[in-house]
Amino acid sequence: MSTCGTFGDNPASLPCGSLEEARAAFLQQHGAAYGYSGWLDANYQAELGKRLEGQHYLDWTGSGQYTTSQLRAIMAELEHSAFGNPHSRNTSSLRATQEVAAARRQVLAHFNADPQQYHCIFTRGATESMKMVSEFFPWSPGKASSSSSSSSSQFIYTQANHKSVLGMGAYAKQAGAELRCLSREQMQQWLDTPNTNSSSSSSGGCGDEATNNGNAAAAAESVTLHLVAYPVKDNYEGQLYPTDWVAQAHAKSDGANKYLVMLDAAAYVPTHSLDLSQVQADFVPVSFYKMFGYPSGLGALIVSKAAAVLLHKVYFGGGSVDWCTAEDAWHVLSPLPAGWEDGTLSFLSIASLKHGFAQLEALGGMEAIAAHVESLRSWMHRQLTGLRHSNGAPLVQLFGRHEQGHQHQSGIFQFQVLCPRGSPIPPGVVEGAAAAAGLQLRTGCNCNPGVCLPNLGITPEEERSRAASNHRGQLLTVLRPAKAAAAADGSRDSGMVPVQLPTGSIRVSLGYLSTFEDMHAVLRFLHGKFVDDRGVKLLAAADSTLEWSAEVYC
Repeated sequence: MSTCGTFGDNPASLPCGSLEEARAAFLQQHGAAYGYSGWLDANYQAELGKRLEGQHYLDWTGSGQYTTSQLRAIMAELEHSAFGNPHSRNTSSLRATQEVAAARRQVLAHFNADPQQYHCIFTRGATESMKMVSEFFPWSPGKASSSSSSSSSQFIYTQANHKSVLGMGAYAKQAGAELRCLSREQMQQWLDTPNTNSSSSSSGGCGDEATNNGNAAAAAESVTLHLVAYPVKDNYEGQLYPTDWVAQAHAKSDGANKYLVMLDAAAYVPTHSLDLSQVQADFVPVSFYKMFGYPSGLGALIVSKAAAVLLHKVYFGGGSVDWCTAEDAWHVLSPLPAGWEDGTLSFLSIASLKHGFAQLEALGGMEAIAAHVESLRSWMHRQLTGLRHSNGAPLVQLFGRHEQGHQHQSGIFQFQVLCPRGSPIPPGVVEGAAAAAGLQLRTGCNCNPGVCLPNLGITPEEERSRAASNHRGQLLTVLRPAKAAAAADGSRDSGMVPVQLPTGSIRVSLGYLSTFEDMHAVLRFLHGKFVDDRGVKLLAAADSTLEWSAEVYC
C-alpha cells in the first residue's frame, strides 16, 4: 500500500519510527485483532486501494466504501436478473417483491431484532427516518388533567446529536411540545432521578403487550407521550453513549407519561454490533452507505410495533395505501411496513443490500470489524498524544474520551493542530495541506454543533451572530476577558480583548477497511508539516486569504 504525497520530513524522525519499524511493533501488539487474519493486506489493493490511486481514505464516518467484489456481485445479479416495480404482479415485479421481503428479514436479523416486535421500514437514509418519527409523533401541547406530570410532550435529547436529530425539534416545537437539550451528565442525572408522582406503573418501549390490537392507540389518549433521542456514538468526537439509557428512559414511564426512545445508530453500526433483543429502542435509524459504501440514498427505520401504532401518518402516496378515493382524500393505509413507505421503493438498491452484508460477514462479522478498528484506534491514540513541538508543547489537541478506552470511545479522532505557542491552526489550512499530501479527511463541525461549538469556545449567541453576518471564514474574532496578570504597579487587567477562534476542527475516522498505513501516513503528515515553524510557514503562505498575521497568531 503506497503513501501518496510529499510529507516533508524524514519518517525515521517520527517517535514511532519508519513505516516498517512502526508496523512491526504494531503487529506484535495488535496482530491478532488487525486485518482479519491477513485478508486486508492480501486484498486491500484489489478491493479498494486501486480506486483510491494511492491516497488514504480517512472519512469513514462520512461514508463507507464498497469493495470491488461486492460491486461485481451486484452488477452480476443485475446483468442476469430482471426486476420490476414491486407494485405490479408480473414475473420481474414478483422477483423484486421477494428481494424486498428478504432484505427486510436480513436487516432485522443483522440487528437481532425480533420480527414479531420490529418492522424494517426502508427510507432514503437515517435523516429521512428521523424526519418520519418527528413528523408522525403525536406531540401534545398540554393536557388539562392535573394527573399529568407535564403540561406537554417533551422532546428530550442530548446536546451531542447530529443536525438531523436537532431538526426533529422543529416538529416538536411547532406542535407545542417542550424541548429539553441535555448534556451527557444532565441526561444521566435525569434518568437517575426517581419520578415523584408515579402512582402506577406503565412500562414504555417495545415490550408492551398492546402491539397488535386496537387498545394501544386508545390507551395513548390517556397519557402524554414523550420522545428521548440520543446517539449510541456521536459522529463528531466519537464518544460512545450507554445503551442502557434506553431501558432507563422506558422505566421513567408511569400512568400519565410514556417515554419512547429513538437511538441514532447511523454512526455506530458501521463498526459495532447492535443487538436489539437487548437494547430495545423504539426507533433506530440507519444508513446503509455508511455501513458498506453501496448503495447510497437508502436507509432504514427499525421501529418497534408497539411504538408504531402510537404514531400518526398524514400524507399517503403510492403503495402506502390499500384503499383510496379521489374525493376528500379518503384512504386506508397499507399495513406496516408498506404503510410508511410512500411511492416506489428503491428496489434495485434494496436487492444489493445482501452483497454488502455478505462482505461484512466474510470478514468475520461485526465483532471482527470492531476489533480491527479498535486495534488501530488504541495505537493511533498513543501516537497522536505523543506528537510534540521541540518546546515540549503538544502538536494536537484531541477531543473525546480516548484515554478511557474502547468502551467509551470509538474510532474517531477529532482534533486541532496547534502552533508551538498553543494556538490552533485553522482547519482549512490543515485540510488543504492534507489534500495535497493525499489524505482524505474532513474538517468543520461535522453536522454536530452541540459538541463542536463548545469545543471551539464559540457560544450559541456568537454562532447566531456569525450566521446573521454570513461569516464563513476559518477564524472568528470574539471578545473574551483578558487573563488576569499582575502589572508592575500591582493592578490587574480585567477588560475584554479580541480572541480568534477556529470555526471547525479536523476529523480522521476509521472504518472496516482502514489500514495501518493510513494511520502512519497521518502521523507523517502532521509531523512533517506542522512541527515547530513548519506550520507557521504554511500559515504565512495562507495569510493573504485568511486576513490575519501568522506571526502574531502563532
